[in-house]
Amino acid sequence: MFINAKDFPRTHIETARVCIFGSGPAGMTLAHELAEAGIDVLLVEAGGEEVEDASQALYQGAVLGDEYFDLEYARLRYFGGTSGHWGGICRPLDPSDFQENLVAPGTGWPIASDALLPYLKPAAEVLEIPGIFNDQSLGDTLRRTKFEYSPPVRFGEKYRPYADSSENLRVVLNTALTNLTSDAGRIQSATVQTMQGTRWTIEADYFVLCAGGIENSRLLLWINEQNDRKIIRNHDGIGRYWMEHFTMSVAEVIADADALGPDEEGQARFALSPAAQRENGVLNASFEVNPNAYTGTRALIADLLCIAPKLGQRLMGDKKLVCGARIMGYWEQAPTADNRVALGDEKDALGIPKVVLHWQRSGIDRKTIARSVQALAQAFADLDIGRVRLFDWVLDDNLPLPADGVIASWHHMGGTRMSADPATGVVDANLRVHDQDNLYIGGSSVFASGGFANPTLTIVQLSLRLADHLKKQLSV
Repeated sequence: MFINAKDFPRTHIETARVCIFGSGPAGMTLAHELAEAGIDVLLVEAGGEEVEDASQALYQGAVLGDEYFDLEYARLRYFGGTSGHWGGICRPLDPSDFQENLVAPGTGWPIASDALLPYLKPAAEVLEIPGIFNDQSLGDTLRRTKFEYSPPVRFGEKYRPYADSSENLRVVLNTALTNLTSDAGRIQSATVQTMQGTRWTIEADYFVLCAGGIENSRLLLWINEQNDRKIIRNHDGIGRYWMEHFTMSVAEVIADADALGPDEEGQARFALSPAAQRENGVLNASFEVNPNAYTGTRALIADLLCIAPKLGQRLMGDKKLVCGARIMGYWEQAPTADNRVALGDEKDALGIPKVVLHWQRSGIDRKTIARSVQALAQAFADLDIGRVRLFDWVLDDNLPLPADGVIASWHHMGGTRMSADPATGVVDANLRVHDQDNLYIGGSSVFASGGFANPTLTIVQLSLRLADHLKKQLSV
């Protein structure tokens, strides 16, 4: 059921077995799973039922480094969270994404992909997809990758009827977390504040922060500052190793449609094999071939008749010819300590410092972009799929990246990364904050590395796994 905190007095105390902050894919999945198990859950959402300008303005912030999107537009503060922006593309992380990549120190998770495998089917049900991801090997270098497409699920819309009727789930809107109190390594209570300025208290056995890939770090930094940095001893580690997925147009291709093997959306998707990643010294990368109205097709085919006459002749007479296609690339970003969420001097309307995002591509990021595209082009030629014309900036590291292309994906990862050692991260393998017995974090901010897969499916898998862990802690 929904409760209205607007008229709560300052002395009001709300209690629950589990208190969850954030109603996006991470928080809503966790809340539903726990409530279905008979656990008393309080779900606290900082926004309202719809996106409102005053609330959305609290997401304003600055970006230092490379060009990036306005932070208030890259995420949504309302019931259902940033699932309102989600395009519905689903894929789990590769098994190799959980392993350390030697070209980028700091990659690697304290869990293996097997830890999330039992939650693939349940997560697929949440996202309303089949959940069958069978990649096809195309030799030593390349694989054809499988993605699936959610309607997409808007978590506020999907779970609103459940929240209305559930006896175990209470939802309070327009209420933001502003502080936590801790004693002997255990969170005792949370202080929250409404948009009207009313503050009240929540007491719970367990607290879970699912506020998003930027907001989790911002809130933890501010809360830890208010508590003399005693809630999390590794204060300097909060917000670090923040990551995105680079995406931009990299090449044009002439190819046989049958050889491309497009999916139900008409797109053909490929990725480098783990062996090719190691051989080229790059991070994970994926490519999407999109048909377009490329006007240089005839010139490309003429070139092919000279350099690849058999393919050129076949394409000239092939009715299934993809006459022109643009290749989009999607790349993993190396987790580096200097890419981080920090607090600025300016405060928002609730008195919380606004975020400053430090974000910049590194040398291995540029190398991954260039070498992975070149490896793709060579594999297309070797497999006789087609011929690729690389853009100049791909071939020349001295040329800048295109200013008019898409630069990133609104995939906010890292900042409260999972680690076995408290010195190198914020949460452990069970998503528990290292220095607190009953404080957990959900969402993509716990990612130790990002692979190339869209993060939502993995977010839901992690929340389902966390739900099982909390059920055991609560003896359910």
